[in-house]
Amino acid sequence: MTYYENLKKLKKINDQLKYYKTIEALMDLDQWSSLPKQGSAYRQQVAAFVAGQKSDLMATDEVKSLVDYFSAYDLEKINDYVEKGLIRNFLFRYNGTSRVPKEKLQKVSALKAVTTGKWIEAKEKSDYSIFKPYLEEVFILKKEIAGYIDSSKNPFEVLVNITDEGICYDEVVREFDKLKTGIKELLNKINNSDVIIDDNFLMLEQSPQLMEDFARELIFELGYNIEKGAFAKVPHAFTSFMGPKDARISTYSKGLVGLLFTYIHESGHAMYAYGGNDKVNEMNMFGGNEGGFHEAQSRFYENIIGRSYEYWKHTYPKLQQKFECFKGISLDDFYKAINKVQPNVKRTISDEVTYSLHPIIRFELEKELFEGSLNFDDLPKAWNDKYEEYLGIRPNSDAEGVLQDMHWAGDYIAYFQSYALGNIYDGQIRNSVLKDIPDFYSKIEKGDFKSISSWFEKNIYCYSNCLTSGELMKNLTGETLNADHFLKYLNDKYNDIYKFS
Repeated sequence: MTYYENLKKLKKINDQLKYYKTIEALMDLDQWSSLPKQGSAYRQQVAAFVAGQKSDLMATDEVKSLVDYFSAYDLEKINDYVEKGLIRNFLFRYNGTSRVPKEKLQKVSALKAVTTGKWIEAKEKSDYSIFKPYLEEVFILKKEIAGYIDSSKNPFEVLVNITDEGICYDEVVREFDKLKTGIKELLNKINNSDVIIDDNFLMLEQSPQLMEDFARELIFELGYNIEKGAFAKVPHAFTSFMGPKDARISTYSKGLVGLLFTYIHESGHAMYAYGGNDKVNEMNMFGGNEGGFHEAQSRFYENIIGRSYEYWKHTYPKLQQKFECFKGISLDDFYKAINKVQPNVKRTISDEVTYSLHPIIRFELEKELFEGSLNFDDLPKAWNDKYEEYLGIRPNSDAEGVLQDMHWAGDYIAYFQSYALGNIYDGQIRNSVLKDIPDFYSKIEKGDFKSISSWFEKNIYCYSNCLTSGELMKNLTGETLNADHFLKYLNDKYNDIYKFS
C-alpha cells in the first residue's frame, strides 16, 4: 500500500477522533453551563461510552498496521508540514493511549461528571473533605494510566509530556526554578519601592451587562470573529474548541474591570483555536497546541497587549465614556492600578508578576502527590504553606485555597505547568514580534490590531497543532524554553512603574 493510501486511511481515523473530541467538548460546556444535578448520572454513562468508542477505534488491526507503517517511515522526507503533523500527532496519540486498558479510560471519563459535581459542592461549602476521596481516586487512576503508557518514567513526567507534547520535563523544572527565583527577587524590589498605587476604584461594581457588552466590543476589535464563536456563562471561565471554525468563550457575570481581561484572555485562546488555514482545517488538525502554547496565546493578548500602556491610551477614553466613575481618574493612574503588584490567594485575579508562582505551586504539589511524599489528607495545609512561603499570604479557607480551581475535577491533572510555560513562551514570542514589527506598540496605540493578527496567523496560527511547541519556538526564536526573556520583560515594565532602580 502506498504512502498516500495509508495517509488517507490515517486521516479518516483522525477525523473520527476529532468528532469524538467535539462531542466531549460539547458535553464539557454543557456540564459547566446547563447540566442539571440529576442529569449527571446519565452523563457519566455517555462520557464512558464516548471514551470507549475512542479506545476501540485506536485498538483495531488497521490502526496497528498504520502505526507500523508510519513508525518506520522517514518523516523528514515529508515536505508538507500538515501531513507530517497529522502523522506525528497520530503516533503520539497512539503511544499515549494504546497501552491503556479501555476500562481505565472509560472510568476516568465517567468520573469527571461525579468529581465536577463534588468539587462544586465542596467549594460552595468550603469543605475539602467532600472532594478529597474523589480527587484521590482520580489521581490513583491517572498514576495507573501513566504507568501503562511508560512505566520507566515518573508518572508525573509522563502526564506532563502528554499535556505539553515534546516538552522536556527536566527543562521545565530548570526554567521554573529560574522563574521562581527571578520573580521573588523582583517582588522584593517592588515591596521595597516607595511607589504607592491606589486600585480601589477597580473594585467598584459596574453594571454587569454594560461591562460584558464593553468586553465583547474590545475583543471584536482585537479580532474575535463572532461568526466562529459564541458566549456562555459558567462559574470558571474557559474556551471550548468545537470545530475548525467554532471556538466558544465562557465567562462569569461580574461588573468589575477584571472581566475585560477575562474576555481578552479567552479571545486569545479562541482566535488561536480557529485560526488554522484551509489545509489545516481540511485535515482536521485545527485547535492549536493544547497546554503551554495555548496559554501563551491567551496571556499574550491579556497581558503583553491588554495590560500595556499603549493599549489603554487607545482604549481608556472609550471606557471613560461608558462608565462615569472613571472620568476623574487619569490614564496613568488607571494603568498603574491594572498592573499593581499585590500577592493574592486567587490565581485567576493575580497580577502579572506573581501569577506564575500560582501554577508553579500547583506543579510542585502535583509532583509531590505523584511521588507519594505528600498525602491527600495534608494537601490543604501543604497548599497554604507554599502560599505563605512564596507569596507571603495564607488562604483563609478551603474555597480560597485547595478548592479554588476546577482543573483537578475536570481531569486537567498535570496541566498547571502550562500557565507558567505560557508566560515563558510569551517573553520569547514578544521578542520575535518586536523584531518583525518594530512599531508593535505604536500600532496598538493607534488601534491597528489587524497587522498584529496577521503576524500571529502567519507565524503561529497557520501551524495549529501540526508542529510541537518546541518546534514552533525553534522556528520563531531559534531556541527552546528560556525564562530569561520573560523575566527581562517583567523587570523592565515594573521598574518603569515602581521606580526601584
